[in-house]
Amino acid sequence: MSEKLIFISCGQQTTDEKKLGTSVQNLIDSFQGYKSYYAEYVQNLDALAHNVFDGLRKCSGLISFLHERGRVVHDSEEWGYRSSVWVNQEIAILAYRKQFEGIDIPILVFKDKKIRLLEGAMTSLIVNPITMISEDDILSKIKSWMISTEFPSNGSVSDERFISKWQKLSPISVNVISALIDEGGINVKEASIRICLREKYGLDKTHANAAVSRAKLEFMGTDLVKLIDDINSGDEMSLHPTWKWHICREVNRLKKERG
Repeated sequence: MSEKLIFISCGQQTTDEKKLGTSVQNLIDSFQGYKSYYAEYVQNLDALAHNVFDGLRKCSGLISFLHERGRVVHDSEEWGYRSSVWVNQEIAILAYRKQFEGIDIPILVFKDKKIRLLEGAMTSLIVNPITMISEDDILSKIKSWMISTEFPSNGSVSDERFISKWQKLSPISVNVISALIDEGGINVKEASIRICLREKYGLDKTHANAAVSRAKLEFMGTDLVKLIDDINSGDEMSLHPTWKWHICREVNRLKKERG
Protein backbone atom coordinates (compact mmCIF):
# COMPACT_ATOMS: atom_id res chain seq x y z
CA MET A 1 0.00 0.00 0.00
CA SER A 2 1.33 3.47 -0.90
CA GLU A 3 2.32 5.82 1.88
CA LYS A 4 0.06 8.79 2.56
CA LEU A 5 1.74 12.09 1.79
CA ILE A 6 1.67 14.99 4.27
CA PHE A 7 2.58 18.32 2.66
CA ILE A 8 4.67 20.62 4.87
CA SER A 9 4.41 24.29 3.96
CA CYS A 10 7.09 26.00 6.02
CA GLY A 11 9.24 29.06 5.43
CA GLN A 12 12.96 28.71 4.78
CA GLN A 13 14.22 32.26 5.14
CA THR A 14 15.86 31.78 8.53
CA THR A 15 17.84 29.04 10.26
CA ASP A 16 15.05 28.54 12.79
CA GLU A 17 12.46 28.14 10.03
CA LYS A 18 14.58 25.55 8.20
CA LYS A 19 15.21 23.70 11.46
CA LEU A 20 11.48 23.65 12.23
CA GLY A 21 10.63 22.34 8.77
CA THR A 22 13.20 19.56 9.05
CA SER A 23 11.98 18.59 12.53
CA VAL A 24 8.39 18.34 11.30
CA GLN A 25 9.56 16.31 8.31
CA ASN A 26 11.37 13.84 10.56
CA LEU A 27 8.33 13.54 12.82
CA ILE A 28 5.95 12.78 9.94
CA ASP A 29 8.35 10.24 8.47
CA SER A 30 8.45 8.43 11.82
CA PHE A 31 4.78 7.44 11.45
CA GLN A 32 4.33 4.13 9.66
CA GLY A 33 2.40 4.50 6.42
CA TYR A 34 3.14 8.22 6.06
CA LYS A 35 5.68 10.25 4.14
CA SER A 36 6.38 13.97 4.30
CA TYR A 37 6.81 16.42 1.47
CA TYR A 38 8.78 19.44 2.64
CA ALA A 39 7.98 22.14 0.09
CA GLU A 40 11.13 23.76 -1.25
CA TYR A 41 11.38 26.96 -3.22
CA VAL A 42 11.87 26.37 -6.93
CA GLN A 43 13.49 28.43 -9.65
CA ASN A 44 11.27 27.85 -12.69
CA LEU A 45 7.71 27.00 -13.69
CA ASP A 46 8.56 23.43 -14.71
CA ALA A 47 9.97 22.70 -11.25
CA LEU A 48 6.93 24.36 -9.69
CA ALA A 49 4.53 22.14 -11.64
CA HIS A 50 6.47 18.93 -11.07
CA ASN A 51 7.30 19.47 -7.40
CA VAL A 52 5.10 21.81 -5.37
CA PHE A 53 1.91 21.48 -7.44
CA ASP A 54 2.32 17.71 -7.67
CA GLY A 55 2.82 17.52 -3.91
CA LEU A 56 -0.34 19.53 -3.30
CA ARG A 57 -2.29 17.34 -5.72
CA LYS A 58 -1.20 14.08 -4.12
CA CYS A 59 -1.12 14.96 -0.44
CA SER A 60 -3.51 13.51 2.13
CA GLY A 61 -3.00 16.36 4.59
CA LEU A 62 -1.21 19.67 5.00
CA ILE A 63 0.73 21.31 7.81
CA SER A 64 1.29 25.00 7.24
CA PHE A 65 3.25 27.70 9.04
CA LEU A 66 2.39 31.37 8.68
CA HIS A 67 5.65 33.09 9.52
CA GLU A 68 5.88 36.85 9.87
CA ARG A 69 6.93 38.48 6.61
CA GLY A 70 6.84 42.20 7.33
CA ARG A 71 4.71 45.10 8.48
CA VAL A 72 1.94 46.34 6.19
CA VAL A 73 1.11 50.06 6.04
CA HIS A 74 -2.07 51.20 4.31
CA ASP A 75 -2.92 54.90 3.80
CA SER A 76 -0.10 55.83 6.19
CA GLU A 77 -1.61 53.65 8.92
CA GLU A 78 -0.26 50.34 10.14
CA TRP A 79 -2.52 47.47 9.06
CA GLY A 80 -0.60 44.71 10.80
CA TYR A 81 1.92 42.00 9.92
CA ARG A 82 1.50 39.72 6.93
CA SER A 83 2.54 36.12 6.42
CA SER A 84 4.20 34.48 3.42
CA VAL A 85 2.26 35.00 0.20
CA TRP A 86 3.60 31.69 -1.07
CA VAL A 87 2.24 29.75 1.93
CA ASN A 88 -1.13 31.49 1.57
CA GLN A 89 -1.26 30.41 -2.06
CA GLU A 90 -0.51 26.80 -1.17
CA ILE A 91 -3.37 26.75 1.32
CA ALA A 92 -5.71 28.29 -1.26
CA ILE A 93 -4.72 25.67 -3.86
CA LEU A 94 -5.45 22.86 -1.43
CA ALA A 95 -8.78 24.43 -0.49
CA TYR A 96 -9.71 24.44 -4.18
CA ARG A 97 -8.68 20.80 -4.45
CA LYS A 98 -10.91 19.91 -1.50
CA GLN A 99 -13.84 21.62 -3.21
CA PHE A 100 -13.05 20.12 -6.63
CA GLU A 101 -12.63 16.53 -5.43
CA GLY A 102 -15.33 16.68 -2.77
CA ILE A 103 -13.14 15.09 -0.10
CA ASP A 104 -11.98 16.32 3.28
CA ILE A 105 -8.23 16.95 3.34
CA PRO A 106 -7.14 17.75 6.93
CA ILE A 107 -5.20 20.98 7.39
CA LEU A 108 -3.22 22.02 10.46
CA VAL A 109 -2.12 25.66 10.51
CA PHE A 110 0.26 27.46 12.86
CA LYS A 111 0.86 31.20 12.85
CA ASP A 112 3.22 33.75 14.32
CA LYS A 113 1.50 35.73 17.07
CA LYS A 114 2.07 38.96 15.10
CA ILE A 115 0.26 37.74 12.00
CA ARG A 116 -3.01 39.23 10.92
CA LEU A 117 -4.88 37.07 8.45
CA LEU A 118 -5.49 38.60 5.05
CA GLU A 119 -8.96 39.71 4.05
CA GLY A 120 -11.09 37.60 1.75
CA ALA A 121 -10.49 33.89 1.17
CA MET A 122 -7.79 33.39 3.80
CA THR A 123 -10.06 34.39 6.67
CA SER A 124 -12.45 31.57 5.75
CA LEU A 125 -9.98 28.94 4.54
CA ILE A 126 -8.01 28.76 7.78
CA VAL A 127 -9.98 27.50 10.76
CA ASN A 128 -8.55 28.45 14.16
CA PRO A 129 -4.82 28.69 13.35
CA ILE A 130 -2.64 27.80 16.33
CA THR A 131 -0.24 30.43 17.65
CA MET A 132 3.34 29.23 17.55
CA ILE A 133 4.95 29.08 21.00
CA SER A 134 7.96 26.79 20.71
CA GLU A 135 9.21 24.00 18.48
CA ASP A 136 8.54 21.39 21.15
CA ASP A 137 4.95 22.59 21.54
CA ILE A 138 4.44 22.54 17.75
CA LEU A 139 5.80 19.01 17.41
CA SER A 140 3.61 17.83 20.28
CA LYS A 141 0.48 19.24 18.63
CA ILE A 142 1.43 17.73 15.26
CA LYS A 143 1.96 14.33 16.87
CA SER A 144 -1.50 14.48 18.47
CA TRP A 145 -3.01 15.58 15.15
CA MET A 146 -1.40 12.69 13.29
CA ILE A 147 -2.66 10.16 15.81
CA SER A 148 -6.23 11.47 16.00
CA THR A 149 -6.87 12.39 12.35
CA GLU A 150 -8.23 10.21 9.57
CA PHE A 151 -6.49 10.99 6.28
CA PRO A 152 -7.86 10.12 2.81
CA SER A 153 -5.85 8.07 0.33
CA ASN A 154 -3.30 10.15 -1.53
CA GLY A 155 -3.25 11.13 -5.18
CA SER A 156 -0.62 8.56 -6.16
CA VAL A 157 -3.04 5.77 -5.24
CA SER A 158 -5.76 7.50 -7.26
CA ASP A 159 -3.38 7.71 -10.23
CA GLU A 160 -2.83 3.96 -10.19
CA ARG A 161 -6.53 3.17 -9.87
CA PHE A 162 -7.46 5.67 -12.56
CA ILE A 163 -4.99 4.22 -15.06
CA SER A 164 -6.38 0.72 -14.49
CA LYS A 165 -9.91 2.02 -15.11
CA TRP A 166 -9.03 4.29 -18.06
CA GLN A 167 -7.29 1.49 -19.95
CA LYS A 168 -10.53 -0.47 -19.99
CA LEU A 169 -12.26 2.18 -22.09
CA SER A 170 -12.54 1.90 -25.85
CA PRO A 171 -11.78 4.89 -28.12
CA ILE A 172 -15.53 5.26 -28.64
CA SER A 173 -16.12 5.68 -24.90
CA VAL A 174 -13.29 8.19 -24.69
CA ASN A 175 -15.03 10.24 -27.39
CA VAL A 176 -18.27 10.07 -25.41
CA ILE A 177 -16.40 11.36 -22.33
CA SER A 178 -14.91 14.17 -24.42
CA ALA A 179 -18.40 15.13 -25.58
CA LEU A 180 -19.64 14.93 -21.99
CA ILE A 181 -16.90 17.37 -20.92
CA ASP A 182 -17.69 19.66 -23.87
CA GLU A 183 -21.27 19.83 -22.61
CA GLY A 184 -20.27 20.74 -19.05
CA GLY A 185 -19.45 17.36 -17.49
CA ILE A 186 -22.18 17.38 -14.84
CA ASN A 187 -25.81 16.28 -15.24
CA VAL A 188 -25.64 16.34 -19.03
CA LYS A 189 -28.53 14.87 -20.98
CA GLU A 190 -27.60 11.91 -23.17
CA ALA A 191 -29.40 13.65 -26.02
CA SER A 192 -26.97 16.58 -25.73
CA ILE A 193 -24.01 14.19 -25.83
CA ARG A 194 -25.36 12.54 -29.00
CA ILE A 195 -25.78 15.93 -30.64
CA CYS A 196 -22.23 16.91 -29.66
CA LEU A 197 -20.87 13.65 -31.12
CA ARG A 198 -22.59 14.47 -34.41
CA GLU A 199 -21.75 18.15 -34.61
CA LYS A 200 -18.20 18.18 -33.19
CA TYR A 201 -16.89 14.64 -33.68
CA GLY A 202 -18.43 13.89 -37.09
CA LEU A 203 -20.55 10.87 -36.18
CA ASP A 204 -23.83 10.29 -37.96
CA LYS A 205 -27.00 9.76 -35.92
CA THR A 206 -26.78 5.96 -35.93
CA HIS A 207 -23.14 5.85 -34.84
CA ALA A 208 -23.69 8.54 -32.20
CA ASN A 209 -26.52 6.53 -30.66
CA ALA A 210 -24.44 3.34 -30.76
CA ALA A 211 -21.45 5.12 -29.19
CA VAL A 212 -23.47 6.31 -26.19
CA SER A 213 -25.02 2.86 -25.69
CA ARG A 214 -21.62 1.13 -25.77
CA ALA A 215 -20.01 3.73 -23.54
CA LYS A 216 -22.71 3.29 -20.89
CA LEU A 217 -21.82 -0.40 -20.56
CA GLU A 218 -18.14 0.44 -20.12
CA PHE A 219 -18.93 3.22 -17.64
CA MET A 220 -20.84 0.76 -15.48
CA GLY A 221 -17.71 -1.38 -15.33
CA THR A 222 -15.29 1.43 -14.49
CA ASP A 223 -17.39 3.94 -12.49
CA LEU A 224 -15.59 6.84 -14.15
CA VAL A 225 -18.92 8.29 -15.26
CA LYS A 226 -22.11 8.27 -13.23
CA LEU A 227 -25.28 7.27 -15.09
CA ILE A 228 -28.43 9.02 -13.89
CA ASP A 229 -31.83 7.63 -14.84
CA ASP A 230 -34.56 10.18 -15.56
CA ILE A 231 -37.70 8.81 -17.18
CA ASN A 232 -39.29 12.26 -17.30
CA SER A 233 -36.77 14.48 -19.09
CA GLY A 234 -34.13 12.02 -20.32
CA ASP A 235 -31.21 10.10 -18.83
CA GLU A 236 -28.08 12.01 -17.83
CA MET A 237 -24.35 11.48 -17.34
CA SER A 238 -21.89 13.08 -14.93
CA LEU A 239 -18.15 12.73 -14.45
CA HIS A 240 -17.51 10.91 -11.19
CA PRO A 241 -16.18 13.60 -8.78
CA THR A 242 -13.41 11.30 -7.51
CA TRP A 243 -11.98 10.90 -11.01
CA LYS A 244 -12.95 14.22 -12.58
CA TRP A 245 -9.48 15.77 -12.36
CA HIS A 246 -7.81 12.65 -13.79
CA ILE A 247 -10.33 12.36 -16.62
CA CYS A 248 -9.98 16.01 -17.67
CA ARG A 249 -6.20 15.72 -17.57
CA GLU A 250 -6.23 12.64 -19.80
CA VAL A 251 -8.72 14.09 -22.28
CA ASN A 252 -6.67 17.30 -22.56
CA ARG A 253 -3.54 15.23 -23.14
CA LEU A 254 -5.21 13.28 -25.94
CA LYS A 255 -6.48 16.48 -27.57
CA LYS A 256 -2.95 17.90 -27.62
CA GLU A 257 -1.62 14.71 -29.18
CA ARG A 258 -4.26 14.86 -31.89
CA GLY A 259 -3.43 18.52 -32.54
